Amino acid sequence: MYEKIPYELTELNHWCCFKIEMGANGRLTKRPYNPNNHEMAKSNDERTWVSFEDAVSQSGNYDGIGFFFKAPYVGIDIDDIENEVKEYLNNPDANNIISEFINVLETYAEISPSGKGIHLITKGELPPKGRRRGNVEIYDAGRFFTMTGKQIGGYNFIDEDEYGQLSFLHNKYIMKPETEKQTQNLTKGFGNDLGIEQIIDTAKKSKNGLRFSTLFEGDWSQFYDSQSEADMAFTSDLAFWTARDPYKMDAIFRKSVLYRDKWEEQRGDDTYGNLTISKAIESCQNEFIPETTDTDFQIYIMDDAVKPAKKDKRYSYDDTGNAERLKDLFGDNIRYNYTSNAWMYYDGKRWKHDDTGKMKILADKVVDNMKNEKLFIAEGVDEEEMKKFKHRHWKDSRNHNKKVNMMKECEHLLPVQNNDFDKDFNLFNVQNGYIDLRSGQLIDHDRNNFFTKISNVEFTDKADCPKWEEFLNDIFLGRQDLIDFIQRAVGYSLSGYTTEQVLFVLHGNGRNGKSVFIEVLNEIFGNYATNITPQAIMASKMGNNSGPTPEIAKLDGARFVTTTEPNEGDRFDEGLLKQITGGDKISARKLHENSFEFTPQLKLWMATNHKPYVRGRDEGIWRRFVIIPFEKQIPLNEIDKDLTKKLKQELPAIIKWCVDGYLEWQRIGLSEPAIIKEQRDEYRTEMDSIAAFIDECCEVGTTGKIKSSLMFAAYDEWARENNQYRMTNTKFGIEMSKKFKKITSNGVHYIGVGLLDDYNPNKIQLKL
Repeated sequence: MYEKIPYELTELNHWCCFKIEMGANGRLTKRPYNPNNHEMAKSNDERTWVSFEDAVSQSGNYDGIGFFFKAPYVGIDIDDIENEVKEYLNNPDANNIISEFINVLETYAEISPSGKGIHLITKGELPPKGRRRGNVEIYDAGRFFTMTGKQIGGYNFIDEDEYGQLSFLHNKYIMKPETEKQTQNLTKGFGNDLGIEQIIDTAKKSKNGLRFSTLFEGDWSQFYDSQSEADMAFTSDLAFWTARDPYKMDAIFRKSVLYRDKWEEQRGDDTYGNLTISKAIESCQNEFIPETTDTDFQIYIMDDAVKPAKKDKRYSYDDTGNAERLKDLFGDNIRYNYTSNAWMYYDGKRWKHDDTGKMKILADKVVDNMKNEKLFIAEGVDEEEMKKFKHRHWKDSRNHNKKVNMMKECEHLLPVQNNDFDKDFNLFNVQNGYIDLRSGQLIDHDRNNFFTKISNVEFTDKADCPKWEEFLNDIFLGRQDLIDFIQRAVGYSLSGYTTEQVLFVLHGNGRNGKSVFIEVLNEIFGNYATNITPQAIMASKMGNNSGPTPEIAKLDGARFVTTTEPNEGDRFDEGLLKQITGGDKISARKLHENSFEFTPQLKLWMATNHKPYVRGRDEGIWRRFVIIPFEKQIPLNEIDKDLTKKLKQELPAIIKWCVDGYLEWQRIGLSEPAIIKEQRDEYRTEMDSIAAFIDECCEVGTTGKIKSSLMFAAYDEWARENNQYRMTNTKFGIEMSKKFKKITSNGVHYIGVGLLDDYNPNKIQLKL
């Protein structure tokens, strides 16, 4: 009966048994016992706690088992919600306190012994000020839970509170009543039914998704003068996307990189975060209301369900039979993905994850369709009895648990993995079919291509894009060889090939067309495009991380990947860069999903005002950089604020321009013009910090010698003052040896180079 308790908890010596006994006040109470010595256990004395095995093996002598709390474990106890428990068990999508706690914390929950409440266990730091109010109690020490193993919700593990979800719920349910009342007044009549992750995903995929993603990842400097302005702007966006729901606004803000300690700082009787949310809600004039129907789902799946799955096929009256019914009725259009642990369905254009309960609709249809099945009567079986048996099975199948069993039993009948999707590098999915890039031909959609990606645009070869061509001619200063190269690069990006092993760096100061260029291409690529934080491809200062890698995981299947300007002084993770541009397999893991490997199809496009540091000197890293100069500086009085809108009117023709670029790339490759090679050489020279140091601080060609320690001291001081790469003494010696002869007489000396007086520590001291 305790099989559903998470393995992590069963490995802890935090356990006891309990008895229900009469307390001194004449009321029944649950008292913890050590089953090994039959003495009372104490929540503040770990010596009285036992292992899970000891507690379970001797639980027959008691009323049950219990779990003691100690950091980092936190328990949430919600009592007197019998109706909500029943509602949730019948419909996990029910909007009540149980679904809120489970969906926000994403952690293990179980029904309490009374059946009238639930317990949740998570890991994190319990906020100060208050442990209980009303029927909600939260604690991390001094208590124990009576455990039942009767899991509720879909999480069979203990999640860690990384984004302040626990604080969010604590503020809502344990904070002072007057504060809560004020917040409730703000939200009255507002909010939508989307979950937090759905809101984030929807906002990122919207027309202004790049801006939302950029702020969500904490890169506010390109939009605002201060982070406080960015906080206000992002919170205003959240007011729209959450339909003025302050709880969801707070939860999403805490997930963003903008979240910092200031969010919790007191401002009079309230916090900076709450006041910012209040201002955003007050100024919000519109709200996002999601569509409630899915036309594609109705057309391509539900309309097929008009007759029995297979004529005269005999199905057993059990979970296995129901799974076969589901497969036969809808199997052409559904698959279970064992990588993401989720069902997927085909909507007539592409395969989509079922994150809105479509499979439950199909399960309902299967049950309803049983009434149309022919009754088979085995020899010697009474017909009336068989009719009753079939009716009982049909009635049982209407229960929630039976539908869950049906879907569970069907998983292995329709299996797929991530690497089964988007496999053909030569195909590109669009709204009115798919393009065979090898010929430029448009072909009707086909479920067997297993596309999950699709452009936002329909393809046509019957239109031109003069405004787009004029735009390119303007921002690239009429350099036709560069424009032709850009067309080949974009066309190459349509495919899944990474044979060029390059990344594209769009370099130039503001008001030069970079953002418009990227935004138009994002529309062309649809969800073939994604955006990652620059930190995802920069060298980490924290060492290796064995946890989830969602930024890397979302590169799977992507072909056009954009990233924004890195922090000044950041340097590339050159090993990872070689992997993702070279086509080597990459391992990744999304939160709460299985690890998987994928072969990158992506072409990385970085828009930046300054170039990240590159430490490596080998040709293997430098040949990958394609620096595309954006040298046009558009005067303020010439900026066309409607330019993006005008260009998007030409999208069906622009995608034809991209396909033509692929055909040309297929013929001659990228074929870099001279300006691209010049830009790479210039970048490489800039990144050679020793070369820059020698040019600025040294005299080359002298007949004397200089101590290596003196040279390194001068370099280190110069690098510190100029924000250059501060390498170790050993690394400096290796690099200098590649440039100058070294002797080891009375210490290490370099021959043929010396320091200019202004940079020689000995000469500087003499001047002083």
